[in-house]
Amino acid sequence: MNDNYLWDRSGHPDPEIEELENLLAPFAYRPPRQSRPPVYWPIAAGVAAAVLLTAGLVWMKTRPQGPSWQVTALEGRAKQPRMIKGGTVETGTSSRLRLELDTFGTVEVDPNTSLKLLVTKQDEQRMDLAHGRIHALIWAPPHQFYVNTPSAVTVDLGCSYTLEVDKDNGIGTVRVDFGWVAFEDHGKESFIPAHARCITRPGKGPGIPYYEDAPSELRAAVDSFDTSADLSTVPVILASARQRDALTVWHLLRRVPVQDRDAVFDRLARLIQVPQGVTREQVLAGDQHAIDALWEALGLGDIGWWRRWKR
Repeated sequence: MNDNYLWDRSGHPDPEIEELENLLAPFAYRPPRQSRPPVYWPIAAGVAAAVLLTAGLVWMKTRPQGPSWQVTALEGRAKQPRMIKGGTVETGTSSRLRLELDTFGTVEVDPNTSLKLLVTKQDEQRMDLAHGRIHALIWAPPHQFYVNTPSAVTVDLGCSYTLEVDKDNGIGTVRVDFGWVAFEDHGKESFIPAHARCITRPGKGPGIPYYEDAPSELRAAVDSFDTSADLSTVPVILASARQRDALTVWHLLRRVPVQDRDAVFDRLARLIQVPQGVTREQVLAGDQHAIDALWEALGLGDIGWWRRWKR
């Protein structure tokens, strides 16, 4: 017998080996035939797929969408440990909460307040203040933290501020401790620096900001102008404005009719140094670059990056 036959079946087999192979042939391995699966297998597979799909959808809906805010009770009890997208915190007459997100900042929620989390992303957090009062301290970059109110969006520009919405009439008020905040509604803008306040009204949008230590006649005239657009209040505002009240006069320049801009510009030009290259004619014509240049002369911050963000 050729020894290679036992390894690779080459050569001629020994007769005894050949006889042994014939005897063992019935026991040789044969691959099983492909049998047709029972007819209930597709049904079972479909049911399993439906169960998995339903479970997946439930998980997608219930899992946290983006970062969540930690909730801590300052007074009373917190009903939930975290605030996720779509979640709402509501405080009673004797409860105060603190919301914290380490990459953004903290928000303290005063009694009788309803606050909802609308958007939660790595680079954007947006809440809705239906009514009540919050105190926000934000260390995230500007234009990443927003609070909706019934008549304007509060845009954080790197600051600490208090925002309040009246439950009965929806009027919102922001007071800034440091940094500055923007109120924005359909292109109507107000920029509120530290130690100033601004009111936003349903149906009218952001008003004209003024410093909290401004003369009482200026504050009353601004509130009257914002409420009724009464042009008789304009001379009062201009006459009572101090040098730092150029903030208020600059905003008034963008709110009065074209025919009344000349008096407002003349008063502003006496309160600040008009930048070189900015002409009276440009301002009266409503040239945005010229008006923005006047803002820069207030020394309250760069408005250029706000415009770039808006675009």
